Amino acid sequence: MKKVFLEKRSLNKIFIVLASFALAVLIYLLFRSRKLFYYQIVELMNLDSHVRSIRKVVWVYRKHIPNWVIYSLPDGLWLFSMGVSILHNRAFYKKAQNIFNIIFFTMIGIEVFQGIYGGHGTFIGTFDGADVICYTIGYIMASILGYLSWVKNSKEIKIQNEDEVLKKERKKILIIVIVFTILGFFPALVT
Repeated sequence: MKKVFLEKRSLNKIFIVLASFALAVLIYLLFRSRKLFYYQIVELMNLDSHVRSIRKVVWVYRKHIPNWVIYSLPDGLWLFSMGVSILHNRAFYKKAQNIFNIIFFTMIGIEVFQGIYGGHGTFIGTFDGADVICYTIGYIMASILGYLSWVKNSKEIKIQNEDEVLKKERKKILIIVIVFTILGFFPALVT
């Protein structure tokens, strides 16, 4: 059988990850401060005049968009994108799920920490229950998609060279966690 460059399930994963992450960035670009890091990238690409034009149009509808969509949904989409990247198409799904569980509970812990020690205008941020809800929904949806992918594609397959496959998956997951952690800090960067 001829080997295809990217299998359909890999293309599905890439589409889901990029679409959800792009939606989060789009929300930042259209409704959040132009001083945030993502907007600086737009300016570097000389697209700021186009984005400003779109912002003027969508700002008319801003009053119809709930605050949680603008301020919490991007966080949930970020976690969802990360989860799909970590969990989808994994031979060792359960080990990947354990890593994703740690990430999810860390995010919830950060929100609790913000509730105890943070506040408006502080570096650590402010607790927001909508963030917790969006994180939780993103976590659940990514976990379900990852599980369904594993059941469909990998659950019954006998893995040759288990140690080698596990090592490769761990490296991929580490890279994914590093990349998404960096991407997760971008919105907090203000210029």
